[in-house]
Amino acid sequence: MTTTLPLPPRPDTLVASLAPPTAQPGPGRLRSFGRAPRVVALDIARGIAVLGMAAAHTAALPGELRWDDPSTWVDLVNGRSSILFAVLAGISIAIMTGRTRIPAGPELAHARLRLVARGLVIFAIGLVLELLGTSIAVILTFYGAVYALAILFIGMRVSRIVIWAASLAVAGPALVAGLMALALSSSGSGISFVLDGTYSIIVWTALMLAGLALGRLDVTRRKTAALALAAGVVLSAVGYTVGGVWAQDQYGDDSSWFFSSETGSSSFVDEWYEPEMVPGDEADLTGMVCEDYGDGYLSCYPEEDYTEFPSDDLALEEDANGWATYPDAVATADVGGTMLSAFLSSSPHSGGTMEILGSGGLALALIGLLLLTGEALRYVLLPLAAVGTMPLTAYTAHVVAIWAVMGPGGWSQPPQLFWLLAAGLLLGCTLWALLLGRGPLERLTARASARLAPRPVTVGPAGLEPTTSAV
Repeated sequence: MTTTLPLPPRPDTLVASLAPPTAQPGPGRLRSFGRAPRVVALDIARGIAVLGMAAAHTAALPGELRWDDPSTWVDLVNGRSSILFAVLAGISIAIMTGRTRIPAGPELAHARLRLVARGLVIFAIGLVLELLGTSIAVILTFYGAVYALAILFIGMRVSRIVIWAASLAVAGPALVAGLMALALSSSGSGISFVLDGTYSIIVWTALMLAGLALGRLDVTRRKTAALALAAGVVLSAVGYTVGGVWAQDQYGDDSSWFFSSETGSSSFVDEWYEPEMVPGDEADLTGMVCEDYGDGYLSCYPEEDYTEFPSDDLALEEDANGWATYPDAVATADVGGTMLSAFLSSSPHSGGTMEILGSGGLALALIGLLLLTGEALRYVLLPLAAVGTMPLTAYTAHVVAIWAVMGPGGWSQPPQLFWLLAAGLLLGCTLWALLLGRGPLERLTARASARLAPRPVTVGPAGLEPTTSAV
């Protein structure tokens, strides 16, 4: 009979046999940097994702991407960096839970417990960063939630994971938009977190599953890298082409995409212009109705657009007849049009199906390209890879740095902030990786998850034997 128990104190020889080899600081770590079992291409990709999010939070973005105008290419970081981060999260989960081998039995239960524990720690770090009061839509709380959701999928075959990812990507955004329209845009902390926030769990779970499926296919094989590159190019072309055609049909050529990094909201607006300022006594208010709020300001608009606010009694009466007015309200909400928009939108942070295909495909293509070339670029891109070995630390450091410079809720920032921030992250992470190894928050997360989910052992005829685990 076999029983699973928490692991008791082990002999030094057993502990030594289970511990990974540790390289010596300096030259030793430099020679072994990015070597197996690490995949240096994934570290480079994580570094790109972190620096891309830092650029999205500090650099001046043009608001739209035009391939015929290189000055707008910096807008690639807008929304796409966080999507790359989500796909890489799925690959990391695959590596932590057995790589190409699907865990089962006690190993699967232990892997699930470790993922939940790790997700809780990441979630807590995200909450602390949100308390700083920056204008950044912090991704770590959603990142931690995605880690916890992964427990539902790590025991599945690759084919089933792909089916789930495709289903969530294709049907998820439209279904969520339809539900929100039928609910007349109901609000609440749970809805904001799961469905209607900057990082919708539906969207990010689909992206995580794409990475999980890729991680189960052995990312060290060139065949897998070529498959990721080809699939990514096709998906990206489909997503951006369909989304671009739809956007042009809806909004025309004289509109541009506007994204607010403060709220995470996105919308198409007419070509931006500065209003002309004129003295009040020169303003032509013919045919206008103005409201005086008693604070020195007037609100004026055409008389035909003016509608008086209903009296309190009338408002209460309308509220009391919610079901009577519900069909008209749903008709006004245009459920079908809302669902179609959610399916066809490819713009950053829209959460649309075409954005998932376009930006998710771009992330897969970049990962595939780096898997094919990463080994040759190991030392050339070492600082970037060093950032990728400690993404949690680097992401947290960049948020804290922005808070220190700009203050809670601040917007004023030096124009060179991104370059100073990037230089600090590249230099600091490189020195830490070569001198101390694993990043500080990565150590904290690993230790906390190990304490919350200790390695199990099997009690059998031979005595205490540790179960194998890739976590």
